[in-house]
Amino acid sequence: GRAFSAGGDLKAMRDRRDLFEGSGLAIRERYRRVVHRIMRSLYGLELPLIAAVNGPAMGLGCDIAGLADLRIASERASFGVPFLKLGIVPGDGGAWLLPRNVGYVRAAEMLFTGRVLDAGTALSWGLVNAVTPHDALMDEAMRLAGEVASRPPHALRLTKALLRQGREATFDQILEQSAAIQALAHLSADHAEGVAAALEKRAGHYTGE
Repeated sequence: GRAFSAGGDLKAMRDRRDLFEGSGLAIRERYRRVVHRIMRSLYGLELPLIAAVNGPAMGLGCDIAGLADLRIASERASFGVPFLKLGIVPGDGGAWLLPRNVGYVRAAEMLFTGRVLDAGTALSWGLVNAVTPHDALMDEAMRLAGEVASRPPHALRLTKALLRQGREATFDQILEQSAAIQALAHLSADHAEGVAAALEKRAGHYTGE
C-alpha cells in the first residue's frame, strides 16, 4: 500500500468496536493483549530489525517504525503521533520510545502538537538513518540488511543486547557486562575467522560459533 501504517482505525474508534469496544477495563486489557504484545515482540527481537518506511507512518505505525534498530525512509515517508488530536494518549509505549529516538523536546513537540515530519526532517532529527528515492527504497533496505547479515551472528546479537542495555544501565554496569561478553567472544571461532580475514585482506565467513 501507499502507507507504512496509517495508525488506528478511526471508524472503529467512532463506533466503539474491535479494539475500542466495551468498558475502560476491557479496552485496557485489549491494549495489553494486542498492541503491547506487538510492541514487546518487536522490541525483544535478538537480531537487528530494519524498517523500510514507504509512506505515512502515523500513531502506532510511527512507534512500530521507531522500534527498528535501523530505519530507511522513502522520500514519500512521513511520521506523526497525532494521539492528542484524537483526545487519546500514546497507549503503545510511544512516550517511552520516542524520546529515546529523537530526544525529549522533539518528542514533546511531536506529541503535544501532532506535527507530522516529512522524510527530510525525520532524517535531520535522527528518526531515520537515510532517505532514498521511493523506487530505490527496498533495494537500499536489502543492501543494508545484507551488510548487517554478513557480520558474525552471535557477536551481532550480543552487540544489540549491549546497545539495548546501555539505554538503562550505568556506565560501570555496561563496562562489566562488556568485559564478560568480550571474554566469550575472544574464544569464538568467528573471532578467529574475523582476525584471519582482516590479516589476509578478505571477507570473513562466519558460522555463529
